[in-house]
Amino acid sequence: MNKPPKLTIAQQFAGLKRDYGFGETKMSTYSQIVWEGKLKSSPLGDEYLVRVTYKKGDSPKIYVLEPKELKLPEGKNKLEHVYDHKKQKLCLFYPKAKEWNDTKTITSTIMPWAMEWLYHYEMWLITGEWLGGGIHPGGNNLK
Repeated sequence: MNKPPKLTIAQQFAGLKRDYGFGETKMSTYSQIVWEGKLKSSPLGDEYLVRVTYKKGDSPKIYVLEPKELKLPEGKNKLEHVYDHKKQKLCLFYPKAKEWNDTKTITSTIMPWAMEWLYHYEMWLITGEWLGGGIHPGGNNLK
């Protein structure tokens, strides 16, 4: 069985420019791209300024830049399902499960997953319970 080909930085860059052209896509180095723009969880959801960085040979990193401090539900003192609370670095997939690799486009995986995370974040604000599933960083329980 043939493995799908790895996508180049140029291919990922072109996909972001094409499918998410409302944001700013730039090459910060010959091997790294950065997309920055506003995403919403749904047509009725709030807008969030998000940055996606992708360096060849690494997994994409996703940060919520604005609001600078995401709200928390009553009784909670940190964000759910993030790699870094202060940097608001989102956890969108479990690397050990190999849910993302460089044969997949950022536009068909990371971007929709970020919007899904925002949806579950907004529901978490209302309910106080994270309903987004997944394995939480630092934990080993599949929820």
